[in-house]
Order: sequence, then structure tokens, then C-alpha cells
Amino acid sequence: MKKTIYSFTSFFCFCILLFSACGKNSASKTDINDTDSLTHQAFEKNETDDTAIKKITYEIFTDSGTVDLPKIEPSMPDFGTSFKEQILVVTEVPSQTNLEAIQTILQKKQNYSGDAKEALVKKKKEYFDFYIDANSEEIIGMSADWEQNKTISVIYNDNYFTTIGFYLDEYGGGARSYYTDTYLTLDLKNSKQVTLSDIFDKNGISQLTQKLTVKAKEIVEKEGASSMEDYGFLVEKVEPTERFFFTDKGIEFSYLRTEITVGAMPPPTFLLTWNELKDIVKADASVRSLMK
Repeated sequence: MKKTIYSFTSFFCFCILLFSACGKNSASKTDINDTDSLTHQAFEKNETDDTAIKKITYEIFTDSGTVDLPKIEPSMPDFGTSFKEQILVVTEVPSQTNLEAIQTILQKKQNYSGDAKEALVKKKKEYFDFYIDANSEEIIGMSADWEQNKTISVIYNDNYFTTIGFYLDEYGGGARSYYTDTYLTLDLKNSKQVTLSDIFDKNGISQLTQKLTVKAKEIVEKEGASSMEDYGFLVEKVEPTERFFFTDKGIEFSYLRTEITVGAMPPPTFLLTWNELKDIVKADASVRSLMK
């Protein structure tokens, strides 16, 4: 991690900013430049043969930076933190899609309002300020090199459906880091988020549980374990999760570490192909258009 060398003057300025009751966006507790690290990548649309747009066009904005914890005493060790966060903004949708509705869903998911670039600058400042406050002189023994890394990827984007993956990898002191992934699937024709209840009824959920459990037992058998418990599963049957995403092949269900297996096991995922799902999906589910 690149370290910033704080002079007495810059530290004095920091103290003033620390206790300031108001200020502009550029008035931060750190010397981080809030604009130089702000970037974005635009993704152009690919039109189908009939020129009908069946996917979203979007931009991903990124802001990142590092900051050192100011030394109150010369004997203090060097501590610092790094920050990276992304925000996805949809710029174009199919003609029948409500762009405003899609943006509202995305903003709620990404916990911001207004301009994405301004939101990222604010998020970075708040994170650095929180880090400095949390590692104050009173609790300096708990100080550490922190890290927060939030990234985004578009996993599926075609045929009027889009799945976006949100990934958080962070360390805030202590013995272990924290990782999680969540997914948002959008039904573009109906301008809404897709949930399990949109795809399966109660009977379908029951059959889905059976299919996921069979997938788990196939892993157990392949690895030569005598039972699901022996392999490391914490459950006797695998219930479906809202942490799912679409692929060209089908729907993949992703589970967090220790959610259904012991911590020593890698987080499991189970793919059910469209062909495996076609008999249990609700008759009126919009996702049936993908089962060709």
C-alpha cells in the first residue's frame, strides 16, 4: 500500500478539518484527491439482427484511494487503509422498459441517490473519516491496515433479462477478512427485479429443493464422502436462496461460506439448466422465454 507522508503542517490541517462542523466536498479529513481517481467505463449496446434492443446499456463508475492514519506519537506503527467502490448506471434500455424504474431499483441496491460520481466521492470520504475516527488515540491498540473493495460485474445481459453481481471484500481489523456476493436480476420487459416467487410457486420451490439436494449429494459422492455431513454440509437438504443469477445455461444458486457448509469448505454453487427447470417453473413466469 502506498503510504502518504504527513508533515506537521498537514497534520495540523487535518486536526482543523477533523473538528470542522461544516465544509464542502473537497474539505476532507484526508489529503485524498476526490476526482483524480474517479473513472468510468461505458459499455455499448449490441443490436440484434432486427435492431431491437434486448439488453441494457450501462456505465460503471469507479473511485479508489488510500490514506494513512496520522501518527499522534512517533512510536506509533504505520497504519493505513485502501478504498475502492463501483456504481453501475443504466443509460439505455429496451423500448418497453421503464428506465426510471430500473434506475430506482439500482440506486436502492447500491445505496445512493442523485449523481453516481458525487455519490462515490461522498462514500470514499465517509469511509476514510470513519477509519480515522475508529482508530483514534483512545483505541490505538486496535488499529490496523483496513481495506474495502466493492466491485460490480454484469453476468447476464440479453433477451430482456440482466443479472448484475455485487461483490464486497473487506478487512476492518481482527483475525479474518469478510467477503460476500449478492445478485440482482432485472426483468426488463416488466421493469422489475426478479425474485424466487416470480419464478416458482410453493410446489416449484419444493421440487427445486429436491433438485439442489441431489446436486449436493452428487458432489458428496464424487468426493468419496459417506454422507453430506461427512463431506462438510451443515444441512440435510439444500433450500434455494435469493442469491441466484442467470447464465446462458440456466440459473446458478450461490451460497455464502458457512451458510450451508463448514467454514473450511469453499462456498458452494449449484447450476440448474433451463432444461432441468422447465417442468417446475410457473406457467406464467416471464423467465420461460429463456427456455428454448
